This record gives sequence, structure tokens and C-alpha cells, in this order.
Amino acid sequence: MARKKAEGPQAPKMLRVHMAAHELGLHPFTVRRWIKQGKIQAVKIGLEARILRSEIERLVGKIDERIIVLYARVSGHRQQDDLAVQIARLQLWAEAERPRQKAVVLSDIGSGLKANRKHLHRLLKMVCEDRVAEIVITYSDRLTRFGQEYLETLFESFGVTLTILDPDEQKSPEQELTDDLLAIIASFSGRLYGMRSHKQKELVKCAQAVINNP
Repeated sequence: MARKKAEGPQAPKMLRVHMAAHELGLHPFTVRRWIKQGKIQAVKIGLEARILRSEIERLVGKIDERIIVLYARVSGHRQQDDLAVQIARLQLWAEAERPRQKAVVLSDIGSGLKANRKHLHRLLKMVCEDRVAEIVITYSDRLTRFGQEYLETLFESFGVTLTILDPDEQKSPEQELTDDLLAIIASFSGRLYGMRSHKQKELVKCAQAVINNP
């Protein structure tokens, strides 16, 4: 399909949505949503929206103001030391790799299967408000034990980068399955007996012995 030529040498250059999204480092879905919300001024050409080069330049400053969220999580209060280690590592990484960007630390104490974690909710709200450029975690299960693909789709739609410092590439499929099964058993037994109860600990210990010695 032939491109429509600019009418005259002084006509400003206009970009299609996908090209504008590429230059801004955003998902095209985000650019279209911003156009509907009036955050981006676009020109209609037929059924398509085109964005002026000057508008792209204006938006670069706005996007640069988005922050980095450093998110840490542990399962229980007895792991406070581990939580502190995670946070310290994330902060050191941000200082070295993203020295010019504002970073905010969010952390939760709770199972990766729990959906009502306070700061996870805060993080998702910030993403939906287009305030986040990047989310950084130490391990892949810090955000959630299951369904991370859904979160990654959400992040991509808002032009958010997810960075995992240790992506657990060394884990075998069997080890990942073992970890997931134990997490499910720990979560459901915790709901039944309480996370600190003797019965819950015994059930998890028994399940671990069975899984590790089939």
C-alpha cells in the first residue's frame, strides 16, 4: 500500500500508531488508549490516527517521569532478614543500572498465592495509572506463584518492563512442579488450620517428604 505523501515541504511528519509506540517504548494498545483519553493529540486520516512528531517529542518528557518499582516479598514474618536482603539487592541494582530514574520500594509479607497483598494492589494501581516504567524483582515468583503470564500481559499493555534479576533458569521442570505443589499445599492447609499451626506445619512437612521421596 502506498504511503500518503506530506503535502508540501513544510508539512510536519506524522507517524502511525505502531511507529509512535516504538519510538516511545510503549505498547500500541497504550498509545491508542492515551489518544482516546486525550493524553495524546492525534490527527485522523481516514480510519487511522496519525501522531505529529512534535507530539512524540512532548511525550518523551512525560514518559521519562515514570518511575521504577522495586518489589520484594517473603512468605512469613520469620523471613524479615530475607526481605531486607531482597530490598538491599534491588536498591543496589537500581543505583547501578538506573541511576537517573526515581525508584520506589514496595514489599509484602504473605504467600505468593494470596491476591489481597496490600502493596501488590498498590503496584497494579500505579501501573494502570501509567506511573510505572519498570518493575524489578529478584525471583520470578515474588509477584505471584501462578498466573504471572496475566500480569506480564497487563504490564506490556501499559508499556511496563518486567526485570527479574534471577529468572530461575537453572531450575528443572520437576523442581518447578515440586515448588508449585508445595506452595499450593501450604496455602490451602494454612487457610484450613492457620499458617502458624502445628497441623499446618506437619502437613507441609509430610507433603514435602512424599514429593521428595516418591
